[in-house]
Amino acid sequence: MRGLIARIDRNILLIVALSIFAWAPLLGPTYFLEAHDAPHSIFFLTDFHQAIRDGALYPRWGTDFALGYGYPLFILYSPLAFYVAELFHLLGASLTASVKATYALAFILSGLSMYAFAKRILGERAGLFAALVYIYVPYHLVDVYVRSAFAEFCAFAFFPLVLLFFYELSETRKGRYLALFALTYAGLILTHAPTAFVFTPFLGAYMLYRLLAQGKGDGRPYAFGILRERLLRLSALTGVAILLALALSAIFLLPMLAEKGYVVQEQWTRGSYDYAKHFVYFSQLFSPFWGYGYAGEGLTDEMPLQLGAVATLMAMVGIVFSRPSKGRGHTFFFAGAALVLIAAMTPLGGPLWSALPLAALIQFPWRLLSIVAFILSFLAGTAVLALDEENEGWHPALAVLLLVVILAGYDYSTPQHTKVSPRAEEPVAIIDFETFHPPDRVGMTIWTKEQPQDSPLVPQYLAGEPLVKAHPLTEGARVEMVRHGGASEEIKVTSSQEAEVEFYTYYFPGWRAYVDERETSIYPTEPYGLIALRVPAGEHRVRLCFEDTPVRKAGALISLLALLFAIGVLAKERKPAIMGLSRGNGSAKGR
Repeated sequence: MRGLIARIDRNILLIVALSIFAWAPLLGPTYFLEAHDAPHSIFFLTDFHQAIRDGALYPRWGTDFALGYGYPLFILYSPLAFYVAELFHLLGASLTASVKATYALAFILSGLSMYAFAKRILGERAGLFAALVYIYVPYHLVDVYVRSAFAEFCAFAFFPLVLLFFYELSETRKGRYLALFALTYAGLILTHAPTAFVFTPFLGAYMLYRLLAQGKGDGRPYAFGILRERLLRLSALTGVAILLALALSAIFLLPMLAEKGYVVQEQWTRGSYDYAKHFVYFSQLFSPFWGYGYAGEGLTDEMPLQLGAVATLMAMVGIVFSRPSKGRGHTFFFAGAALVLIAAMTPLGGPLWSALPLAALIQFPWRLLSIVAFILSFLAGTAVLALDEENEGWHPALAVLLLVVILAGYDYSTPQHTKVSPRAEEPVAIIDFETFHPPDRVGMTIWTKEQPQDSPLVPQYLAGEPLVKAHPLTEGARVEMVRHGGASEEIKVTSSQEAEVEFYTYYFPGWRAYVDERETSIYPTEPYGLIALRVPAGEHRVRLCFEDTPVRKAGALISLLALLFAIGVLAKERKPAIMGLSRGNGSAKGR
């Protein structure tokens, strides 16, 4: 045991200890429900948990959304962060406590992942500093305490790991790094797809940079044929790694791409969601302003969009004083990438956003701040290289720099504390949100001909009554609710003649109905596109279940096979951990 402790990199414990000032506000009994998406982080988990409890191992339907009509939420929204929160909930934590625990875990993991990457490229001391800057960089704190962007915040933990494992793959061409890269890149996609989308061009540029770096060799005079073979092999491994990552995330990607056309997407890309209204101006990037309001049009933003004074200043120091022997290639690549991404966030990037067909789904150009925060944090680590030639162990100036980072971010680690009412953890919280905000926030499917302004379920939610999710359209027929679940409904229908019954549930591919366990056809009704079916005369049990379509089954099968393949590769090449989290593995070899 003592030997194990001796092998643990003490900087790991230091990062966890120093990060506590960032996540300490999560430890109390309060939450910050006035943050932009804070209610969503709870009621998304509410419906996720209901679907899990109803037997859906991979939830896809949000049963309480759209005024109770339901919505294919997790077909469109990456679910991984909610699986983590669900685990905390199943262990006994409340829904709110589960979300806060996931936030705290993501804080710590983001610091450790940055340490692993920066240590591998720059060395131990620079890795420590980069990790702490990454934890306290302003947009990282904005994402939790101002926006409460739950899934996007959790995505921060994946950026350094994706690049770390591709770096190792490019250096060694070993299968285990291919598998680890694929797993972490898929993890990013499964955590927050919009963030993965904006990260992918940056990742592609990094891959190209590493290919070119490998093409230069390591100082030895390679013949052209050897270099060509080396590059072709690395290019092939890169292609396989990307394909494996896409296969691992197919359980989400395939249904999302195939079925997103079944919802009305325009309501999430127009009005206040129009990306053209959310460009960032240079003055905002360097403003010390800190507020809890929403992003507005032009300069009317009431939320901070700053890069961070400490991160920016230290990044500039690192660029100016970069050394050829330690990560200089990475320094210049990241510096160039930062300039491009910053320009893309401003009105200068307007033509680029117009040319990208999926740009509208990103909604906010300032989402690029998450990638820029990662880059600046790494570049800040390069500034530590200017302390002296040896970048291992401790240095007195490093303690001062770490203190400056914590003090600069401490005031930004303060949310607007609110009490947590039991109502916030109940399905009625979704109805409270949808009936308070403009009705265009209520999701619709393509079978919905008219925007719902209300539903017969709303009074039931507000009164705290058990939901009656169906009613007869045939005179004289009676419907009795048997069971309401997160991904299914069950009723008893009694009628002296064939009866038509309508469920207060949106029609959507995957819904299947069974009368006395025999499948029957369903169809949408107007104007809201609700599910209807015909039931024979007499007394019958009708069960409505949200099941997998062929594309969902295909995606799940592909992901399962890809996961087994990745596990097989890792088992075959099992080695000690390579994340730089143990002593003696921090050599600075980055180009």
